[in-house]
Amino acid sequence: MTNKKSSLGEKIKRLRKTRKLTQKMLADGICSQSVLSRIENDLEIPNVLVLKKICVRLGITMDQMMFAEFNEIHRMQRFFEKVNNALIHQDYEQMNALLRNAQIANQIYLDTDMQLYFYYLGTVQFFIDQNPDRAINSLKHSLLLTYTENKKSNISPIEIQILGCLGRIYADTNQLKNAEHYLSLSIQLTMDLPKEHANFELSKIFYHHSRFLFLQADFLGTIDSALKGVQWAISKMSYYYVEELLQITGAAYEKLQEYERAQFMYEKAQSVQMFAKFENGVYLS
Repeated sequence: MTNKKSSLGEKIKRLRKTRKLTQKMLADGICSQSVLSRIENDLEIPNVLVLKKICVRLGITMDQMMFAEFNEIHRMQRFFEKVNNALIHQDYEQMNALLRNAQIANQIYLDTDMQLYFYYLGTVQFFIDQNPDRAINSLKHSLLLTYTENKKSNISPIEIQILGCLGRIYADTNQLKNAEHYLSLSIQLTMDLPKEHANFELSKIFYHHSRFLFLQADFLGTIDSALKGVQWAISKMSYYYVEELLQITGAAYEKLQEYERAQFMYEKAQSVQMFAKFENGVYLS
């Protein structure tokens, strides 16, 4: 029995859903929502310009859209979900084990998936291999696949996370100018991100930023950034990085000799840790 080849409309619809985009979000600035609906239901064939814009927004090339089968694309997506779950739980050893599969890089069809691969690889190279130079090269290569400095719209949460990770590595290697640039940019882009595109994982952007400010002895800035991160996580119904953000807020208050506030933050951080353990380490989102 042969598998039925997916139609163009089916591919667009299924890729849109895997990218968690509504028809309105995908169609915005490209065509009307009703036209997109007709395209997805194979009632209308898009012209080349419209199809190209749709592909750009979905992070896929025209050739990939025309010739790659959705099942191949979806299989790779499931793999990256496993890697990302390890990243969320800061299980870098598990990430390393998954990524060291020699066949993975040769099976990637989408530019956005290649971006994920180099983002995760750079993370492993920093935290496991302890090779910041290679990590920075991988992360910059990851960014080049979809991002430019003058990009003003359609910024993805992954692009912001990569920028934040670069800032973290530059901070840890005492490259302060680069650290400030990437961390400030990642914070700005996070705050400007449309609500429907934002996710709980961006809480760690605030941690990277507040951690950098703490190392620069900007304790008031640390508190401001960290508490914004806590508010961000709460708005996403998540505990992700909340413990770390409260801990660094407490440390900043301690440096300012505001010991009662510091103790309050430490106690809150401990409460979050206990509650997260009670939930078996599953972060709400």
